[in-house]
Amino acid sequence: MLKKSILTTTLTAILLTSGTAMSAMNHGGGNHGRKGGDKNGACRKVAISHIEPADRSKLKPEGEFTFWVSGVDVENLDLVEATAKKIPAKLSYKLVTNYYLFTGKLPADLKGSAARLNIKVDTKKCPTQKGVLYFIDREN
Repeated sequence: MLKKSILTTTLTAILLTSGTAMSAMNHGGGNHGRKGGDKNGACRKVAISHIEPADRSKLKPEGEFTFWVSGVDVENLDLVEATAKKIPAKLSYKLVTNYYLFTGKLPADLKGSAARLNIKVDTKKCPTQKGVLYFIDREN
């Protein structure tokens, strides 16, 4: 009878200890107690997408390109910029339902080379950027 009592007490202690350890492991990996929650959460809403022509396309000098930007307020549209070989491209935009359609032309100085078009939305909290590589003809 004494053996049965000691065995029951020992098993109960082991089960309680393992249950507490499992609970602690489940709560340890989160961001509990940190102010603001997910620090990248606000950045997920700003997006650059639908860049046309596609990556590694061949374009003529001063070739036209388009892209979408969503999650940006109208007062921050001047923070959207596109450059090719560090030369700024002129951009225009229009609102289409829930995104802005940007249109631009490659700089005239780029001929007969490859150039990466870098598109950047330089907001303070969450700067976002994307890019594509274009091969530019020598002649129009």
